[in-house]
Formats: sequence, C-alpha cells, structure tokens
Amino acid sequence: MNALHSSQSIAQSTVLAAPGLLRRWASGLYDTFVVLAICILATFLVMPFTRSAALESLYAHSSGLKMLYQLGLLILGYAFFGGFWTHGGQTIGMRTWKLRVVRLDGARLDWYRALLRYLGMLIPWLLLLLGAELLMTAVQSAQALAWIVAGVLALLAALAVFLWPAFDRQRLAWHDRLSGTRLILCGKTGNTPPI
Repeated sequence: MNALHSSQSIAQSTVLAAPGLLRRWASGLYDTFVVLAICILATFLVMPFTRSAALESLYAHSSGLKMLYQLGLLILGYAFFGGFWTHGGQTIGMRTWKLRVVRLDGARLDWYRALLRYLGMLIPWLLLLLGAELLMTAVQSAQALAWIVAGVLALLAALAVFLWPAFDRQRLAWHDRLSGTRLILCGKTGNTPPI
C-alpha cells in the first residue's frame, strides 16, 4: 500500500491531506452530471414499457409505480458510487479532481460503508427538495408564512450540510462521519493548502 494511503499516514495527516470545499464540490458536480446521464438513459430504457405514455401520466394512477421507478434510480446511483468507491476509491469526478475516499483507518470501503456514505450524501439534496416543496406550498397556502419559514429553514440546513467540511476540525463531511470515511488528496506534494 502506498505510504500516502497507509493507516498511519492518514491518521497523522488528517487535515493536510483533506481537500478543500471547491475541490469537493467540483468533483461532486462532475459526478452529478454522470449519474444524471445514467438516470436519463435508464428512463429511456423504461419508456418502451410505458406504451408511449409519459412517465408522469403512467404513474399518476399508481403511486406504487412511481415509488418503484424512483427507488430504481436511487439504486442506480448507489451502484455507481458504491462500485467506484469499493473498487479503487475514486469515482470519475474524484479521479479528475485527484480525490480518493478511504475508511478512517486507511482501508478500502466495503459495500456497507459505501451505502452509509451514499445515504448520508443524499441528506442535503433531500433537504433542498423539501425546502423547494415547502416554498412552493407557501404560494398556494393561506398559512404562507409558516410554509416560508419551514422552507427557508430546510434550505439553510442543506447549506449547512454542504459547508460543514470547511468548519469541521478534520474536514469531514456529514456523510464521512456517518460512514467512517474521509476524502484524501491523491499525489499531494508539499504543504500547499487544499483548493
């Protein structure tokens, strides 16, 4: 195992080897586009079975079909991230931005830790969706102020989750803490501050 990736070196250089927020976000954005493309392709593969009906109209009459479709997309996302994390520790975006995910002890991730990390990564996105839904409900509600406050609080919570690694002593994100993992810089030389 490379000295950079050994358990001892990871424990000793927790802050120095941690990437900055911009690098994390850039990697995440890159992977978001890849996963979005996979989900679009999966949707096109499902469309022949809908008998030319739009998915929205198909599952408008069956919430079970809608949940099955959405669960399938979540499983595709897990397969993408989990597959890359358990086999090399790098997604496509992480390779581009020279990041690697490892366990806190420096070992490779297993599928269980990958699942915990993936579910933890969904938290801010779910908060964003909740906030948007609450704000849209406020437009149609007589109790608009309560919905607006709830929506803004959900959006602020999502922002806090996205910004968390910048204020964490070890630069760990919530999903890192949940899964016992961390991001490290690959091929890092010197003590230059992370991007």
